[in-house]
Formats: sequence, structure tokens, C-alpha cells
Amino acid sequence: MNEHAFGSERITGAATWRIVFLVIQAGSSVVLFAVLGQILHRDAFAATAIAQGVLVITQTIGDFGLSQAAVSVLPARIAAGRADTAELVAGAARTYLYAAGLGLGLTLTAALVVPSAAGGPVAVSAPAAAAVIVVAGADGILRAQGEFRRPVLLMAMSELAGFAGVPVALLTHSALWTCTAISAAMTIGAIGAAIVLAAMINARPHASPRPFARASLPLGLTQIFVVLGARIDTLLAGGISGLVAAGTFEGSWRVYQLSQYAAGALATATAPFIANALGAHRHDRALTIVQRLATRLLLVGVVAAVLLGVARVPIAHVLTGSLAAPVQRVVPIFALLCPIAALGLVAFYTLVAFDGQRRFVLLTSGLGAVVNIALAAALAPSMGARGVVIGCAAGQALTSLVLLARLLTVLRTLRAMPQEPPSPPEIVNHPR
Repeated sequence: MNEHAFGSERITGAATWRIVFLVIQAGSSVVLFAVLGQILHRDAFAATAIAQGVLVITQTIGDFGLSQAAVSVLPARIAAGRADTAELVAGAARTYLYAAGLGLGLTLTAALVVPSAAGGPVAVSAPAAAAVIVVAGADGILRAQGEFRRPVLLMAMSELAGFAGVPVALLTHSALWTCTAISAAMTIGAIGAAIVLAAMINARPHASPRPFARASLPLGLTQIFVVLGARIDTLLAGGISGLVAAGTFEGSWRVYQLSQYAAGALATATAPFIANALGAHRHDRALTIVQRLATRLLLVGVVAAVLLGVARVPIAHVLTGSLAAPVQRVVPIFALLCPIAALGLVAFYTLVAFDGQRRFVLLTSGLGAVVNIALAAALAPSMGARGVVIGCAAGQALTSLVLLARLLTVLRTLRAMPQEPPSPPEIVNHPR
């Protein structure tokens, strides 16, 4: 791959496709969650919400940092010319297949520890966990090579298929049957992504997954701490305060995540460009991209905080249905987190592109996880879901602030480093 695939003129197109990607992905998830909240009674919806939350948790752990590595480590290594591109890609694709199996197994295990009413819905969601990881693999590896349009189509096939759960919910009003329909449909919808990964592996059938897996290891451990710093709180709330408290936290997190989708779209779209510039030792270009991204994400975070603070009541009613009353009471805590978390994404995706910084990101995420669990466990018995939200927000804020401080130090170092002289761009047509 040559540097033209990540030329500055392509950032806008990449960001546009990434925004479309997350609008479909997040929009379908939010709309499905909201529709089910209007159809199912409170306990059934709480069980379904827990199943959907566990699906995110097990997918995140099963992915084990591969998605972050695909858009940060992989483009940097391709740009540096450390190995044959097809070899790197095939190894990464094979790693994702192993991760899909891990996601399936983790979901089945989680079914044993959630409140009993949610055990069945969680268990039948296991195939969807594997499917989501397969789709993430096709998405990340394609974007690492400068292709931004096809990932949208592959993701849409799986995510939109999940709406098969709506007519089942209307007919049965059962959390178990609703989650079964969602899981089966999403798994079938992921066939296209599975074919893409299979083609990558067949191009170099003997490629080893070890180099990519080794680079992903600190990011995978970081993802575990990310789960412990936020997503585990659904299970924590359920274990300490019961089914409705768990559903309340999951609902409030879904509302908060609305604010992060736009920030995440910009950050993940720009991440391969930052990694490519750093891998090619074009530090001035990397600095420019990071600074522009930080400015835009700060604006997104401030706007999101204002919207969540002002419109939390109608948003909670639309998105969480029967859980709206408790959700709207805790959402303002997450609103305060929006600007800090948005800027934290800049620091995260820049730092993980450096081989020497991923361990620091890991330790910082671990610190945030400790703060979250300690506070949430201490406050939940007396404050219920509100205490869990406070613990989560505190851990997230600390992680973002420490990463931002580290980023400033790294950027000062980059300014003093020599630049790699630019090579003439090749004239190659790249799919957009």
C-alpha cells in the first residue's frame, strides 16, 4: 500500500463513511432498544437490556483489542514496510476468527452469573457475540488498508437484521424469544463479513496470527479494563441492587452513548491516518491531524453535554420506555462526562499507535477500572443505579484525563523529532 491511500484529501471521505457506519450501527441499536422498551413489560425489557449489555461486554473482551490494533497498529506497520501486506492482513483475519469463538464462549459463561430471569436471553445471544466480532474484523482490516465504504455495507447487513426481534416481541412479549430472533438474524447477516475474512486468509493460508495478536495483547488487556471501568456495571448493579437497577444502568449508558457515537465516528475514522503518518515518520502531518481532531471532538462533547442535560426527559422516554423514570434521574451525571470522554478518544487512538505507549494506556485503563468498581460497589447498596453511574463516570473521567496528560507529553516529543522526507505518491486508484 502506498501513502496515497491515506492522503490528507481522503480524511473527509473516510470520516463521512465512518459517520454513516456509526449512524447505521448505533442508530439501529438505539432504535431497536427503544422499540423493545415500548413493547415489552418492565421485567422482560430489563432482561432483554441485560442480554444486550452482556453482548457488548463479551464482544469487547472477545475482540481483545483487535479492533483498536486494526486501525492503529496495522496501518503503521504497513506504512513502515515491516512485512508483506497480505501476510499481515491474513494473520490479522485469522486472529479475528479465534476471537469470535472466544466471544461465543464468554457469552455462554455470562449466562450463568446474570440474574436468573436474564440467563436464557443471554445464552441465546451467544452466536450474535461471535457475529459482531467477525463484522468488526472485516471492518477494521479493510479500513487499515484505506477502504472505507465496504465496511458500512457489511455492518448494515448484520445490524439491521436484528430488527427481526421486533415482530417476535410483539407476538410473544418474551425476552427469551425476542433475543433468540435477534441473535439468529444478526448471525445470518454476518455471513458477508465472514466471507471477506476467509478471502484474506486464503490469500496467505499459512500466515501466522502471532505478530498481530502480540501487538494486540496490551490493547486486549486494556479492553478488559475498559469493560471493568464501565460495561461490567450492568452486572454489578444487577448483583447488588437487582434486575431493575441493572436495566436502569444499561438504559442510562445507552442514552450516554448517543453522545459518544459522533465523537467515536470522528476518532475511529481518523485513527488510521494518524497511525499511517506516525509509521511513515511524518510527524508534522500527524500533529496537524491530532490537533484538528481534538478541536472537533471538544465541540462535539460540549454540544452533547448540553443536549443530554436539557433534553434528558424526552430522550429517556423515547429510548428506555418502561425504565424512563429512573434513567432520566441519573443521565445528568453522564452528561458532565461527555467533553472529557470525547477528548480522551484523541489521546487513546494516538497513544496506541506507538509501540512504547500501549502499556501506559493499559495501566491507565486499569486505574480507571479500580476507581469505577470501588466506588460503584461502595455506593450501590445505598444509592442503587445512581451509585453505579457515579462510580462509572468517575473512573471514565480519570482515565481520560491521565491519557490526555500523557498525550501532551508525547506531542511535545514529536515536535522535536526529525521528519521522514516524503516519497513521490504512486498513481493508484483506491476504493472509497
